[in-house]
Amino acid sequence: MPKRADLSATFCPVGRSAELLGDRAVLLILRDLFFGNRRFEVIAANTGLGPQLVSARLKLLESEGVVERRAYQERPVRHEYWLTAKGKDLFDVLYAMRGWAERWAYRDGETGGGPAMRYIHRACGTDVGTAMVCPGCGELLGYGDLKGEPSAALRAEQARRAG
Repeated sequence: MPKRADLSATFCPVGRSAELLGDRAVLLILRDLFFGNRRFEVIAANTGLGPQLVSARLKLLESEGVVERRAYQERPVRHEYWLTAKGKDLFDVLYAMRGWAERWAYRDGETGGGPAMRYIHRACGTDVGTAMVCPGCGELLGYGDLKGEPSAALRAEQARRAG
């Protein structure tokens, strides 16, 4: 397999962001962090990724300043992973990917007739669909503004992964 080109020094902003976000493990870990899952075991279970891969990607995200590690237990030492301001700014990227997928990535009926994930604007209670601006109150949507409600199909998949 050919070696992947290092884009970390390019002046192209898409190339620079792809250097970090072009890894599906990173995207899945970020998704879990956006849902408030901060513990290693939960992230590994929800993403279906192996522990070595989760560990390596969390270390990468920490070194890039996207997450910070905080101890929540002393003996044995155990950590949680919290999004930094830099990490929270990635919400729009993942939310846009979700919007694209809800429109284009599923076969008809695959998610049970509705979206795989329904989002409700916390401030006004409106179902926002795939909008970036709340159709109910006009507020630009960002990190922490939405409450997710998984479809029955997604809940079943999550239950299977959890064992």
